[in-house]
Amino acid sequence: MKPVRDLQSNPVAHCVGEGATVRFNSVVAGFPGSKMDLGSRVFLDAPRSRTEVISRAVATGGEIIARGYIEGNAADVRGHLECRGLILDDGGVIHAVPELRGTIAGIDLSHEAAVGKIAEEEVQYLMARGLTHDEAAATIVRGFLHVDIEGLPDALNAELQKAIEASEQDLM
Repeated sequence: MKPVRDLQSNPVAHCVGEGATVRFNSVVAGFPGSKMDLGSRVFLDAPRSRTEVISRAVATGGEIIARGYIEGNAADVRGHLECRGLILDDGGVIHAVPELRGTIAGIDLSHEAAVGKIAEEEVQYLMARGLTHDEAAATIVRGFLHVDIEGLPDALNAELQKAIEASEQDLM
């Protein structure tokens, strides 16, 4: 919930019960001097197991590596991996590494990966409605970072929202 200089994390989940479900969500802000290598690995080893891996990264500096790996090893499994990043300053680097591996027929695995910038036409649209440039950019970043994390306790969700709001000041 606070800026860090160096962070590595790669949790692993094995879905071994029929119909098992796992979700990984991450929201990351990279600042000058930081290096973050984050990811999640999911092995769908039971019939009808499911996963969703969602990562959002915003960089004003430093380097963020956003990894995701889903492996389908049983019948009728489904998995989706989403890695999205915004680079807000020339000093930031985001490397998205989505991986899918299927070992059996009848699986459904997909991924989306995108790294980019705030669309200037979106900023202009919001400015035409009365926001300043910084307010418009902060609104877009806030919307980008919004990830509905199912099952997150209210207290932790409130802390996440506070951290996102605080990071807006540093990101702009």
